[in-house]
Amino acid sequence: WYQRRVREAVVSTQSTGYFKQINLSMVWLVLLQVLWNVAFSQHSEFLLNIEHKIGSGEWSKRATVILPTIKQSSLPSHNKPQYIPVSSNERVDELKSAAIQNDTLYYIRTNHKVLEEGEISESEGYVSIVVRPCSIVEADLVHTLTIHMDNSGYVTGLSLQTKTEECVGKTTSASSFSTDAQVSYPVIGASPDVNTFIQMKEAEDRKKTDESKDKRSFFAKYWMYIVPAVLFFMMSMGGS
Repeated sequence: WYQRRVREAVVSTQSTGYFKQINLSMVWLVLLQVLWNVAFSQHSEFLLNIEHKIGSGEWSKRATVILPTIKQSSLPSHNKPQYIPVSSNERVDELKSAAIQNDTLYYIRTNHKVLEEGEISESEGYVSIVVRPCSIVEADLVHTLTIHMDNSGYVTGLSLQTKTEECVGKTTSASSFSTDAQVSYPVIGASPDVNTFIQMKEAEDRKKTDESKDKRSFFAKYWMYIVPAVLFFMMSMGGS
């Protein structure tokens, strides 16, 4: 649509005088609108819904993680995600009870595909993690949730870290989670020095070729020179 508007405006500029000035203004307005839409789309937000459950219970939404990004296929690693908890669904009391009984597990999951702002979540698979409830409760509900993503904007894994090394039955007076959300992206390593490797292989191939050209002994190579010299020497000795 924008390209059609631009073409119409440019063609119209071939007219003279007053109409030419009006249509030039239209061209600039259309171009500015296109640039504005491109700039706005590059700063859209991408979302992840964090869900949790205790034991065999039902999944409930725990938080929303907002990932500001330029485009989904190239998520910048310098942007820290925004973690927005759903306070009514934290289920802290249930988690404390599970930690005391120590007979069940705590599950956290998120959707595999990052959602664009306004997009409805569809069941395209989840990435989940399982931890012992006591590991969070005995850390006073303080923990770090790391979301591991690839360069295409898909979640590849979750990890949760707390300061609890071993559950000892400790209780806590904390009434809500203290979650530090982080996003981990793959680190591109140094590219190999292909040119140097190719040069080394070429040098090795040339050396092998030179060595395999003639593997005969010294006598086999120069017998036509050695035999006449020996005969001449023997004839000379016999004459004397």
